[in-house]
Amino acid sequence: MNWCNQCKRNEAGAFCVKCGQKVARTRETPLTKSRGLLWGAIIGVILLVLIGSFLTLKWVTSPERTVDRFRDALLEEDYEAIGKFIPDTNPLLSQEAELASFVSFMKDHPDQRTLLVQDLERQARSLSDHTLIKPNESMLLQMTLMEDGKAFYLFKDYVIAPPPIYVEVGTQFNKTTLFINKEESGTIGEDGKKIGPFLPGSYHFETKLENEGYTMRGEAEVELVPSEETVQVDLPVNGAFVTPDSNYEDARLFINGKDTGIAVGDTGEIGPYPTDGSVVMHAEKTFEAGVVKSPSVHFEGEAPFFSIDYREPVAIEKEVADQPEVVQNQDETGLIISAVNTYLNDWIFAYENLETDYFSNLTPELHSYFEERFQSVRENNAAFTGEVVEAAFDLDSLFIDSSGKKAEIDVLVTMDSANHDQGETNVQTEVTSSGFHYKLVKNGGKWLIDSREEVDYVDLTNAVVY
Repeated sequence: MNWCNQCKRNEAGAFCVKCGQKVARTRETPLTKSRGLLWGAIIGVILLVLIGSFLTLKWVTSPERTVDRFRDALLEEDYEAIGKFIPDTNPLLSQEAELASFVSFMKDHPDQRTLLVQDLERQARSLSDHTLIKPNESMLLQMTLMEDGKAFYLFKDYVIAPPPIYVEVGTQFNKTTLFINKEESGTIGEDGKKIGPFLPGSYHFETKLENEGYTMRGEAEVELVPSEETVQVDLPVNGAFVTPDSNYEDARLFINGKDTGIAVGDTGEIGPYPTDGSVVMHAEKTFEAGVVKSPSVHFEGEAPFFSIDYREPVAIEKEVADQPEVVQNQDETGLIISAVNTYLNDWIFAYENLETDYFSNLTPELHSYFEERFQSVRENNAAFTGEVVEAAFDLDSLFIDSSGKKAEIDVLVTMDSANHDQGETNVQTEVTSSGFHYKLVKNGGKWLIDSREEVDYVDLTNAVVY
């Protein structure tokens, strides 16, 4: 190409066709040449990048690479990475909780994990080669590598699909709350409920039923593997209905120290209540001499029978020397004995629950003592379990001062009990007897326990036993 300096234009010939002057021949400069090479290099690099990206993405999305990434995520227990390959299908569980069960199962069965990965690699080669293979039906745990849409709009995407596993769960009470891997998963009842589909894995199933402040539970560890049939999981809670009975139908029923206000003969079937022994029942009947309670029964599923053994107290005959005038009143004797019996009953439930609210006839000073005492017991992670077997009152020791507002009496208390750590199960109790000297004060017409101290000996020559 030539250049006309007069017209400032390119010309193909030796003379400008416009002005007729001879034109100068132009030469390719180094700058022009370098620019051409640069653009050629840029275009070449772009082509290389596009080709490299295409090949890389094709490799990343290949069936073989999918299995490799799944295997690595499985070995590293990376739930988030595993979740990219396995679809989330269970409506009752979070995907993380279900994947945790799957990974736990794989960890406990490394041979099955190895066989699974090998079979997925076999399937990956079949997809790449476009060949058909038969499922390996001899495997305990088989999953399918299959196409699932497109990746980057160009390549096939793959997922690993497990066989669906369904579970039929049931319990003995309706409206029982179901938990799977600690996650609340609706309610079930005695008619059962079909749930799923589940990933293969190790699952913790738990049921929970609450009634009148009591909690009953059932649980099971279940390994779910592919099966043609629905897996049956029975989750009975540790509870039962109860129909109490007594030799006095008009005796009132007490549950864990609380008066139900219902006569034993009128209760019928009540509950359900836990059958682990944490619910303690007894009956009380009021006689002229005072209130008499039955032995306590730790409910463990059997219908309790409350036997009330009433014996009329004996009149005081012993003369008390060198002491203030004694008021020998049969009615007061019965009231004092009843007050101590009530205190003993309250003491059991107060110590079992470490709550002073169970006491109903303490002076404020003694109430404060137990508040501090229970705080110390809680801090030391200690607990108490037991019941009063009997209380023998030494009537010869009974003393009521002339004002009629102070009294003292010795009692031999027999308990079946044990001190233990909080939360300890299968506690072994022991029957022991201890003597106590009780002091009582009368306030508002009611005898209150003011103090007690242990004594070495209680004379039972003239005694009444409850």
